[in-house]
Amino acid sequence: MKILIVSLDNIGDTVVSLAVYRALAAQPGAETAFWTKEYSRGVVPLAGAGIEHYHCDPFWDRSPGKEKGGFAAYLRTLLAIRRAGFDAALILHGNWRKNLSCLLAGIPRRYALKGAFATDRVEPEGRTHILDTSRILAAAALGTDPGELSYPVSSAGFGETARTAALFSSGSWAVIHPFSGNARRNLPLETWTSVLRSLEKRGLRVLVNASPEEKELFGGLAPASDLVFSCDLGLDIANLAFAISRAAIFIGNNSGPLHLASALGTPCLGIFQRSWIGKISPRGKVLPVLAVFEHEPSEISAAELLEKTEKLLRPRRPNC
Repeated sequence: MKILIVSLDNIGDTVVSLAVYRALAAQPGAETAFWTKEYSRGVVPLAGAGIEHYHCDPFWDRSPGKEKGGFAAYLRTLLAIRRAGFDAALILHGNWRKNLSCLLAGIPRRYALKGAFATDRVEPEGRTHILDTSRILAAAALGTDPGELSYPVSSAGFGETARTAALFSSGSWAVIHPFSGNARRNLPLETWTSVLRSLEKRGLRVLVNASPEEKELFGGLAPASDLVFSCDLGLDIANLAFAISRAAIFIGNNSGPLHLASALGTPCLGIFQRSWIGKISPRGKVLPVLAVFEHEPSEISAAELLEKTEKLLRPRRPNC
């Protein structure tokens, strides 16, 4: 059975989709491939080399900091998938556009949570975590429960450059991600100043994961420490994964890099709205410590962040 995992979403959702790949790949007779955005294509090689992979940015959607995808690239990808002859599609975060795309790609069975043009619609009860709904989708396609899903990432998939290896393999580092694809999730920038000072006092150099535009917003608020910005290094997802894997701590908003830190096993602190914890909070090698707000991220104080940061950085006692 040839199954296409459809994750036409951003980095965090694509990291989570690696758990579906692990579950399907473990089943005898299952051949598994991915269809992702071009924007998040770098996530898939983290699961291993040689994975069959189709990628394009949909013409109906805009990725963070990007324009909408082109129709010509979408059509080429659709035709390539059609030629590959898939038996089924597992459509994560399904909607009618994604479901219809799989129909046009000639995929006869289309498993999704919602939306027209799905042949098999799964309706879990309540506000269920994405890993649990993905498990239900996989069980429906396979005819058997694959068990609890997880998405640890191996260092074999990093493929770091000599430059980043030299930079992040020496000294002690923290990685922070002060932004996300949704500004309403973001901690106010001025709150980061105290966190940066605390990291600096501990002798940690700081990598700020930010685009050039975000760097301009953040740069004026930073203390005089020697910050390194990912945009200046031209980091792709593999190199960002390498940097996060070498970090003593990751701190960031609810976003893809937080899921990546959890998947890599890096101690991490996430900024999260309470109503979203049960649905999309990271479940990688380590569970993040969460700073939680009810309505607005401004509810979280610098003092709370510092307390949680200190706890994560505190030396762990060996098991007795």
